[in-house]
Formats: sequence, C-alpha cells, structure tokens
Amino acid sequence: MVILSSWVLARKPKIINPFILEHPLFASLKRTFNCSSTRSGLVLNREEFQTVAQRKLILISLDWTRPKDPPLSLGHASILANLRHHNIDIFPRSWSVNVPTFSPDDVVEFIMMHANPYNDVALGAFVWNEQAIQHILRELKKHKFPGRVILGGPQVSYVKKGIEKYYRYADVYIRGYAENAIVKLMLSKSLFPCIKGVHYFGQPDLGLSAAAELDILPSPFLTKLILPQRFIRWETQRGCPFRCAFCQHRESDVSMKRRQFPMSRVIQEAEWIAKYSNIQDVAVLDPTFNSGPYYLDIMGKLIKEKYRGKLSLQCRIEMIKKEFLDKVVQLNDTAETVLEFGLQTTNPKEQAIINRSNNMKIVEKVLTQVRERNIKIEVSLIFGLPEQTITTFKKSIDFWFNHKVPVIHAFPLMLLRGTPLHEMKAELGLVESYEVASPEIDRVQTNIPHVASPSFTYEEWKEMSKIAESLEISTNNVSKSSNEKHNQFF
Repeated sequence: MVILSSWVLARKPKIINPFILEHPLFASLKRTFNCSSTRSGLVLNREEFQTVAQRKLILISLDWTRPKDPPLSLGHASILANLRHHNIDIFPRSWSVNVPTFSPDDVVEFIMMHANPYNDVALGAFVWNEQAIQHILRELKKHKFPGRVILGGPQVSYVKKGIEKYYRYADVYIRGYAENAIVKLMLSKSLFPCIKGVHYFGQPDLGLSAAAELDILPSPFLTKLILPQRFIRWETQRGCPFRCAFCQHRESDVSMKRRQFPMSRVIQEAEWIAKYSNIQDVAVLDPTFNSGPYYLDIMGKLIKEKYRGKLSLQCRIEMIKKEFLDKVVQLNDTAETVLEFGLQTTNPKEQAIINRSNNMKIVEKVLTQVRERNIKIEVSLIFGLPEQTITTFKKSIDFWFNHKVPVIHAFPLMLLRGTPLHEMKAELGLVESYEVASPEIDRVQTNIPHVASPSFTYEEWKEMSKIAESLEISTNNVSKSSNEKHNQFF
C-alpha cells in the first residue's frame, strides 16, 4: 500500500488531498540487497526486511502555486498516472482539510503519524520550497524517521555530483523525471535496487539521470487524475533545444535535448481539452512550443475541435512561421490565443552572457506580422542580469513599448542549480539574498533569493523591482479589459 498526501500551498486556504494506493504484488515481496547504504540506522534488520509483506510510500507534494492553479500539479499527477499504469489501484480518500496557515512542521507531523520501519517518504525539492524541505529533512532526522527518505525535483536533478552535501538527511536521491524511477523503486524486491538516476547516500555519486519513457507514460488527463477545470497546465514535449544560461528547461540528462510526447496522446488530450466547456484557460508548459515537429498539427486539432478559451503558448520569436500565425488566426475564431515571447533583454552584452541572443531584425518583422493579424502577445524580461544597469533595463522596456507590445513582464534573475549562470556566479561576482522583491511580481515568492551583480547597487536593484511592479499593474489592467471582451463569446 502506498499512502499519498498532496499538500498544495497557495495564497488562499491550504488544501491537503490524501490518496491511498494499493497493489497486490506487495504481499509477495521479499527484501534482498543489490545495493547497500551507509546511512546509519537506515537498514534495521536484514531478516526483518526479508519477511516484510509490503512497503508503503508517503509521497508529499509541496507546491507553492498561484491562486488559479489546480490543487493537483501536473507533475504529481503524472507520477500517479504511471503508478496506476503499472496496475497500482488508486483509492481516493474522500476528505480535504482547509488549513488557514501552513508550516513545514505540519508536514513533519503528518509523516510521523504514519512512521514505521516499512514506510518511506518522498519529497520534491524546488527553488521555492528549499527552506521548507531542509527543515522537514532535519526534523525527520531529529525524530528518527525509520524508513527511507527519498528526494527528487529540480534542486536534486540539476546537481551533477555531490548532491549529499546539499541534503545531508536524505537516504535516496532521484535525478531527472521520477515517474518511472519511483515505480521501480517501490516495486523492486530490493530495498536498494540499482536504478539509473537513483543514488543512495554514502555510495559513489555517478550523476546519472532517470529518463521518463514518454512513449508509454500515461496521460493524467485521459486517466482522469486531473479533472476538467477552469485552468489547466498542459505539456506536449519536454526539454528544450536551446542552452540559455539561466534556464533549467533543458532536461537534466544532457543527452536528451527535447522530446515529444506521442502524437496520438497529444491529439487525444487536445480533444479532451476542447470537449469540456469549463476548461477556459490552458497554459502550455513547453518552453518552445514552436520547436517541435507536431505543433502545427496540434493547432489544427484545436481548430477542428473549436476550442473555446484562452491558450497561452511560449514560443521562440525568431522561429515564428507564417503557417503558424495563420493557424493562430483560425483558432482565434473561437478562442483567445496568447503568444508569450521570453526575450529577457535587448542589450547585446547581456544577451551574450546569458547565451540568449536575439536577431532583432527578425523580432521586429514578427512583431509587425502579429500586429497585422491582431494576435495577442506578451513579452518577458529579466532584471538583475550580469552587466545590466538601470539604463539598459529601461532601454529593453522602451524597445517593447515603442513596438506597441501591450503586456510586458519583468522577473528577477534566479540562479537555478545546474545552469551555467549558477556555475559561474563566483566568476561573475553574483551574490544571492533571500529578500523578497515585490508582492506585485507574481513569480517572486517568499524564500526565493534575488541576485546582486557588481553592475548595479542594491538600491538600483530595488528601483528595477519597482519598475517591474509598475509593469505588472499595467498588465493587470490590460488583462482585465481583455477578459471583459473575451467573455462576450461565452
């Protein structure tokens, strides 16, 4: 039996959604040891494990989400879908608990309520929950949690070597996508099976990543783990063909640049999205939607099914083709398509440092084309970049204002693990702090550090933050007006 508790943290009452998962194969498992761990106290008794009837997993999702996000994240749902795909039946417990405040101690208390030598716990580490994860791990160690502590997520996946120095109190580390690795880990007859991408504390760190088998990975939508709701996140591919120095979208295994979900699955998901009228806002997670081989077919399917709602697509502006813009115009007969362009900066020196050069002639050409077709676009910038100044930041904003871009976002630089900027932070003189910039900047959340650079002072960074805040206020007004017009179609 596997116990799952999904904790979703938002700027609203917090939700806890537990699920119970069971599998008959656990009854016959006999524990053997293909790999060993040097974690003191983890291996209780070899004879005990050889007679264990079943093991359990407490799977905790710490997702800091925006208010409109659904209670079950797409990544978490994908793991659940794969457990079901491997004949693990899912029996949802019919309760949810609203909690007015959240503390990591709540998670520790929940875990310890279910603690015994045959229960493991798995957590996902992200930049926004780093401090909470560290607190939970310390407390589990303090309370002598007797099972395996399994850690995954980007904060683990993008550390190529020496992950143990970041998380001293975990026992098992999963790099890369966990959908397949977690299933193998729980269904193995060994307590420490040798699985690619799975590292055990005290063993040589090979830095390998676990790969999700996209061809057979079940859809959380088609398996009804994510139900039709007003807002959903959708992915048609994983990874990215580009190497922007600030970005983690490239898969943690460098051998995998970009991979496409099977077209049959994506087409069925497009039908599912268009079928339910209450799905009115779809954010496609692909970092470069227009880089794959099937994106025109996907657009064609949404057109054929007459999708009615908002569709947000992150696109590489230099790769925009006329055929794609024509599809957007067709889809907009019933829907509202928004193209999101992450240009980050227009300054050549800053572009070179972050490996995000832009062909500005093509950019201007595409801006003219989308304006002629009345296609809605948004542009995002980064402030706090190496070599950036207030003057260059303002010039980037002025460029988009001069080209009549109505929605401009500016987000602070984050030094994400495994990215070239993170590796070069000492060389570039970058320093992180944990002060929050502004509540108006939606992606700035408590405990995410901002980055200081020698090219600007902290006072200048705060001034850039205020400029970014004013852009968000302006954007909210534009979005409100747009939504009022769009709602006339419904």
